[in-house]
Amino acid sequence: MILTEEELVERLRSSSLTEIDASNVELKRSWDQEYGKKISAFSNRATSDNHWLCIGVCDDGSLAGHNASWAKKTEEIVSQHINKFLDPKITCLGITCHETVGKWFILIQFANPGNVVYWNNSAYKAAGTTIEVMTPDEAMQLTVALPGLTDFSAQIRIGDYDKGMVDGFAKTVSERRRGTTLESVDKLGSDDALKRIGIRNTNTQRILFGDLKYRVVKYDRDGTPISNDTYFGLFGLLTPSCLASVQSWSRNQLGLAFDPYPLKALKEGFANAVAHAAYFDGDGDVILELFPDKLCISNLCLPESQYFANKWFSRSHKTINKVLMEALRLAGVVDELGRGKNLIFSDSLRSGMRPPEVVLEKGGRYGRWRLYLYGGSQDRQHLRVFHRLKEMYHDEHKALIAHALVLWRGHTVSAIRQYVDGESSRIFAEVLADLNGPIFYYQQNDQIVLRRWVRILLGEGKDSKQLSPVEEEELLEFASKMQMDYHNGYLTPKELRGYAGMGDTPSEVSLSSQILKRWTTLGKITKIKKGLYRFVLNKLVVNFDQLLNALVSEPAPHETAKTEQPSPTGAVPKAAPAE
Repeated sequence: MILTEEELVERLRSSSLTEIDASNVELKRSWDQEYGKKISAFSNRATSDNHWLCIGVCDDGSLAGHNASWAKKTEEIVSQHINKFLDPKITCLGITCHETVGKWFILIQFANPGNVVYWNNSAYKAAGTTIEVMTPDEAMQLTVALPGLTDFSAQIRIGDYDKGMVDGFAKTVSERRRGTTLESVDKLGSDDALKRIGIRNTNTQRILFGDLKYRVVKYDRDGTPISNDTYFGLFGLLTPSCLASVQSWSRNQLGLAFDPYPLKALKEGFANAVAHAAYFDGDGDVILELFPDKLCISNLCLPESQYFANKWFSRSHKTINKVLMEALRLAGVVDELGRGKNLIFSDSLRSGMRPPEVVLEKGGRYGRWRLYLYGGSQDRQHLRVFHRLKEMYHDEHKALIAHALVLWRGHTVSAIRQYVDGESSRIFAEVLADLNGPIFYYQQNDQIVLRRWVRILLGEGKDSKQLSPVEEEELLEFASKMQMDYHNGYLTPKELRGYAGMGDTPSEVSLSSQILKRWTTLGKITKIKKGLYRFVLNKLVVNFDQLLNALVSEPAPHETAKTEQPSPTGAVPKAAPAE
């Protein structure tokens, strides 16, 4: 049996290895997708031994003589197949290319990760040289026998660590865990503190306090890198001093007198990168990039992490580094209940910043997760919209979702739905169906359209604005048609404001009263009593299609129970009689 990759490479280079010599090695002249069944079958032997599939090696142990171009192309194909067909993907421990005297070969290292291993949705077993699909009861029997998916952060890793970082971590844990057995953990020596917490000589110790590194890259206003520094121990990225240095550098770049980034969003963004990086390959490759008005924190991630990207109003989460997460939770650094994403988004909006974004890049066996946070001066208009929504709904979470819809007006509702699940889905639907909210859903185009008061508030910072003669004429024609068709010609000031896309602020109430008074003077309506009017003209020439086409000069998305059409000034007509 071959124990190390170094031993395997040496034996292959000397052509002194055959499959008979090593039960955990398979030799293949070239790669075929079907060989993934062997990866599944050998992994399902449920041993902790490493296995290798050697590509570019003949059955007699001699190298096939492939060149560098073949190696590069084949490595890409193998990576693509493993990403697509292997589950769990961490079964594959590495794909490496090697060369000797111009002959190239590829090693695929794999081991059972604590779960049944599948290839293309089937689990395989090996009996001698025969590969067969496991029956469902065999897969269940093996599932019960296995310990569960391997936690990389829990694996044994003996190495040095930064004593100062450990002491700082222990102090944080002690302060956060008063009244528990960890209250005095900071009084212990570094070794004993790590043992008490349960991470001594593990990958978690190395990730947080050891030789695992992260980079900080700074850029000037032209996007040119001006520094590229490497640091060791990812706990350093989570310390108050690191957060303060990021704020200070960005503050100086922007010439501000205040911190440019919301602190909670900044802390949670850094913590997510450390907690959820795929450390199986390249040590997670955590990189912090600082631009004058934004930052990007990135890390390697599993391909399935795409599901969680931009799900800001969702508690769905998946922990792949359980021991690391528990250690960070003890220190109060992370929230394991899935609320971190919402905190990043909400804190940015509360501070009047651009909403954060997550971009996933594909590449090799692992993807790259990039979280962008935007800093700088507050957007006063967006803050006013948010504060008005809080007054309207008396519920900050609902106001945040409504504000997010305003910010996401350039996206289709179908796309936005992917960012929301759980309890937030109900609130999302309520905002979409709210005829007096900040937006309405133009269902035909799956677009969000801002109501008039939001457009005015964002564009001019005002609560209301007089209608132009054309706007008022369109409003008159549209409102008369809708009220004659559905309400026997009766009209209330609130309904008028709805058709006009107004809100209910004092200035908008006053504006609607002025319009009704003017229409009464012109003989277009008659006043029945306080708060109730009736149209007297029911033969207005109205080209309804033209009015609707004129509206969609600023398209956007929202969903109601019926396929209702918007008004010329930004409201949704009502289909029920007014009270």
